[in-house]
Amino acid sequence: MIKARKSVAVLISIAAITILFLQLDNILAGRIPQFQAFVAIARLFSFIGNGGFLIAVCAALYILGFSSKGLSLKNAGKEGALSLILSGAVVHVLKAAFERPRIGHGADAVVRLLENPSLFDLTGSLNSFPSGHTAAAFAVAYALSRRYPRLSIFFYLTAALIGAGRVYLGSHYPTDVLAGAFVGVCAGYLVAERAREKRLIAGIALLILFISFFKTGGFLLFDVDEAVFSEASREMVETGDYITPAYNYEPRYDKPILIYWLMSASFKLFGLTEFAARFTSSLFGSLLVFMTFLFVRRVKGDKPAYLASLALLLSLEYFVYTHSAVTDMTLAFFISASVYSFYLGAFEDKKWFTAFWVSSALAVLTKGAIGLIFPLVIAFLFVFLSKNPSRIKGLFRPKLLALFLIISVPWFAVQFYINGWEFFNAFIIKHHIQRYSGVVSSHGGPFYFYLGVLLLGFFPWVAFLPGALYRGLKERLNPLSDLYLLSSVWFLFVLVFFSVARTKLPNYIFPLFPAGAILAGLSIDGLIEDRKGKAGVYLMIIISLIFAAALFILPSIEIKMDVPLPALFFYATGSIFLTVAVLSIISLSSPLKSVLAICAVMAGLIIFLRLYALPPVNIFLQKTLYDYSKYAAKNLSRKGVLATYELNKPSVAFYAGRKTIKVEKSAECDIKEYAKRTDLIVITTATKYGDSEELKKLKILNASGGYMLLGTGEMPPFQ
Repeated sequence: MIKARKSVAVLISIAAITILFLQLDNILAGRIPQFQAFVAIARLFSFIGNGGFLIAVCAALYILGFSSKGLSLKNAGKEGALSLILSGAVVHVLKAAFERPRIGHGADAVVRLLENPSLFDLTGSLNSFPSGHTAAAFAVAYALSRRYPRLSIFFYLTAALIGAGRVYLGSHYPTDVLAGAFVGVCAGYLVAERAREKRLIAGIALLILFISFFKTGGFLLFDVDEAVFSEASREMVETGDYITPAYNYEPRYDKPILIYWLMSASFKLFGLTEFAARFTSSLFGSLLVFMTFLFVRRVKGDKPAYLASLALLLSLEYFVYTHSAVTDMTLAFFISASVYSFYLGAFEDKKWFTAFWVSSALAVLTKGAIGLIFPLVIAFLFVFLSKNPSRIKGLFRPKLLALFLIISVPWFAVQFYINGWEFFNAFIIKHHIQRYSGVVSSHGGPFYFYLGVLLLGFFPWVAFLPGALYRGLKERLNPLSDLYLLSSVWFLFVLVFFSVARTKLPNYIFPLFPAGAILAGLSIDGLIEDRKGKAGVYLMIIISLIFAAALFILPSIEIKMDVPLPALFFYATGSIFLTVAVLSIISLSSPLKSVLAICAVMAGLIIFLRLYALPPVNIFLQKTLYDYSKYAAKNLSRKGVLATYELNKPSVAFYAGRKTIKVEKSAECDIKEYAKRTDLIVITTATKYGDSEELKKLKILNASGGYMLLGTGEMPPFQ
C-alpha cells in the first residue's frame, strides 16, 4: 500500500511539473529578451551539450582511465558514452513520432507535414520535441554522478544550464527540455542498472509511445466525427460553458461530457492544433496498452504480457483510433479497466471492485449506458459460465454503488435540469435506442459486417482468435483457463451486441480489441512454449496470402478510385503481407523469432501506411476545405457570415474558428438576404452550385477538388 501511494505521489508530481512547463511554453516561447552577453553564455552551454562534444569528453575520460588504470574514470567514460548513444536513439525516435514544430515554425506546419511526409525531419524545423542537447547532457550527468556522487550537483547543474540555454536561444520550448532531461536520466539509469527486465519494459514503453503518437499532428482533421468533436471542444474553451457541449453554438447531445472535458483541457494545454485534438486518444491508447501489459503480467507472467501488448499495439484499428479525435479509445480504456478490476477483485482482493465501479462510471460519462452494460454483462457471463457465483460476492456493496452514482449521475441530472426533455429525447431516445434499433446517418451493414473489420483491423493476430475462443468456452471450468474464458466472453459479447445493432461503424467494436489481444497473446505464448495452436498459424498464412494476392492484382483491375495511388504502393503493401505469410511459415519451426519479426513487419506496415497512404487521402478529402476555411477566417469581418450550402463539413467551423450557417436547398433565399446585409462567404460543391440560382449571383473565388468558394463582390482574391 505504501509503495502504491508513493507511485501515485510520483505520478501526480510528474503531472504537476508537466502542466507547469506547458504554461511556461506559452509564457516564454519567443518572448525572452535577448542580451548579447546571455546569448554568448547560452551558446557556450549549447556547444557543451552537443552530442559530438560530449562523446569526445566521454572518450577522453575512458582513455585517461585506461592509461592511468583508473577503473572508476574508465567506467564513467564508458557508461557516459553508452548513455549518450541510448538517449540519442530515443530522442530521434520521439522526434519522428511527435513532429513538434520549433518556435517560429508553427504557422501552417500541418500543411507542410501533410504535403511532405517523411520519417525524419532533416531540416530541423519540425523536430523540437524532445531536446537532444538536454537529453545528452542529463544522460552523461547521470553516468558521471553515479561514479562521482560528490560532484553530482555540478554535473546536473551544467545539464540544467544547457537545457535553459536552449530555451533562451529560442531553439526549444521548456517542455522539450523537460522531456529531454527525463529521457537522459532514464537512459543513464538503464545503462547503469543493466537490468534486462527494466530495459524490456522501457523498450515496450517507447514502442507504445512511438506507435500511439506517430505523426498524429501531421494531418488535417477528418470530417465528420473528428471535426465535430474538435469543434465542440473548441467552442467549450471559447465560451467557458463546460456543462452543455455545443457544436456550431447549438447544444450537442450525442455523447456525454467527459470526452469534451478531456479535449478542452488538451486545447488549453497545447493550443488549437491537430495534435491537441487527438492527444486524448493517443494518451488513452498508450495507457490502455500499458495497462493491458501490467494486467496480463500480473495474472499470467511476462511473455504473455508482452505478446498481448504487441498484438493490441500493432493492429491497424488501434493505430487508426489513437490517431482519431473521437471517443472510442477513451471508452475502451475505461471498459477495459472495469473488466480488469473485476477479474482482480474476483481472484485477488475485493478492493479492486472499487476500481471497477469508478472505471464504469467514467465509461458512462464517456459514451453513455454501454459504459456500465458492458462490464456488468461480461462479469455476469463469466461468473455464470465458470459456475462460481462467489466470485461476484462484494461487487454490489451499497457504498460502491453510491460511489458509482456520485461520479456518473450529477452531470446527467444537471443536463436534464437545464435542457429537460430535449436532452432526454436526443441523448436517450435517438443516440441510444434509435441508434441501436435503427440505421442512423445511413451507417448500416449486414450481420457479418464486423468480421471484415476484424480481418483487416486486427490483422494478423485475428488468425489466433478461433482457437483461443474455442479453448475459452470449452475449458470454462478449468481454473487455468479463467483468463481465456473472461477474454472470450468479453470478445464475443461485444461482437454479438454490435452485430445485432442496426447502425454499424468500424469503431464500435474497438472495446473488444483488448480481449482479442489477450487471447492472441495467450495463444502465441502456447505456440512458443508447447508448439500448440498451429492452426492459428495456418490461418494466418491463408489470410496473409489472400490480402497479398488482392493487392498484387488490384493495380491491373480498372477500378475508379477517388485517390489515385500508384501501382507501386499496392505492390509494396502486398509485399508486406506476403512477408507476413513467409514469416508465418517459418514460425512453425521457430515461433519466437518469427513472431517478433512479424511484429517488426506490422510496425513497418503502420509507418508505411501513415507516410504514403494517409496523406493523399487526407489531402483529397480535407485540404480544399481547410484552405477555404482559413481564407474565411482571415478575410471575413466579425459581422460577416460564413455559410455552407448543402454541405455537412464540421471542419469548416473548426478551421474558420466561427459559427457557420448551414443553408439547405429549401432555404437558399437566405443567401440573398445575407449578401444584402454583410460580407458573405459560401462553401459548397460544384454539383450543388449548378442547382442554385442564388449561388450563381455570387462571385466565384475559387473552385478546387469538387468544392467551390463563393463570396460577395468585395471579397479579396483567393490565394
